[in-house]
Amino acid sequence: MQYTIVLEPNAEGGFAARCVELPGTVCQGADKGEALARLKDAIGQVQEAWQADLHRTIQSLSSEIIRIEMADAA
Repeated sequence: MQYTIVLEPNAEGGFAARCVELPGTVCQGADKGEALARLKDAIGQVQEAWQADLHRTIQSLSSEIIRIEMADAA
């Protein structure tokens, strides 16, 4: 998955990086590389939280979730 990142210099020095698709996901670093590395870590944590939430939701359902394959109609 690709994300759009806005990287901006801070007035006090260093850089801020934010993810457009994940509002509120903002990180700072002494340089561009550090800001991006921290943001990548934050995005990974968001993805892990989403995955955990999905698993909890699926486990709480009494329904069964399956996949089926259908042949194309001729």
